[in-house]
Amino acid sequence: MRYPLALAAMLSTVALVTVGMAAGFPPRVHYINHDKVTAAFVKGERVLEDEGLIVIANRGVQRGAEIHATTNHVFIIQDGEAEFVTGGKLIEPKEEGSGQTRGTGIEGGVSHHLSKGDVITIPAKTPHQWKDTSKTGSVGYFAVNFETTAGFRFPPAVHYVDHDKVAAAFVKGGRIIEDQGLIVIANRGLQRGPEMHDNTNHVFIIADGEAEFVTGGKMIDGKVIERGQTRGASIEGGASHHLTKGDVITIPAKTPHQWKDTSKTGSVGYYAVNFDSN
Repeated sequence: MRYPLALAAMLSTVALVTVGMAAGFPPRVHYINHDKVTAAFVKGERVLEDEGLIVIANRGVQRGAEIHATTNHVFIIQDGEAEFVTGGKLIEPKEEGSGQTRGTGIEGGVSHHLSKGDVITIPAKTPHQWKDTSKTGSVGYFAVNFETTAGFRFPPAVHYVDHDKVAAAFVKGGRIIEDQGLIVIANRGLQRGPEMHDNTNHVFIIADGEAEFVTGGKMIDGKVIERGQTRGASIEGGASHHLTKGDVITIPAKTPHQWKDTSKTGSVGYYAVNFDSN
């Protein structure tokens, strides 16, 4: 799916989104409003869990290193700062079950100074550690995590996109990561006709602005404009969601959806973390 993209101001709240592919993507739309997300950030809680998709709101502090055997991560930094170490070798590793191994540190890793607006991906089996958050006391972030399965591919190397590149992407609308079937988009949406994607599943995280977002129902006068993508004149019988900063909504493949009304703010800024169903 190609969006007119743009990545603007980040949320002051934080969320961790985990997508587990063992059971696929939830076949229904899930909408989590900003109040629930904000409350979850206080303690670090899951705000959604369905068929392998887990949405968590998280704030990180310095902690020991870890490896996940099958979980791949996309981190989107929302506030604060942290030194984040990836790769290398786990020191004094101990398995804790469920594919997770923890250690006391990392030897030979690469350090990334993460701050608001940065995006970084961590493939499964890659050591990583939130090493130093002393400047701000904590770092708030979204993370979209995917389980490694036969039907899903994830980039095998760490991708780091700094906040300057992300901010520039928001201005014109651009893909900030596109590799191995994973697409991370920084977008600013305007009112536009409905569309549907045969194989693409979406996790939208609203960064600023507001919009009426219609999902489901029946697409009217649908036309295939390119492989796997259909556009139409309108949606009949869909559900309307008033999206504002901090909201999270998921859209499974084959679901009509439309940014219908952004008159209150003129546009809505959002992240889209997309992956294809094979």
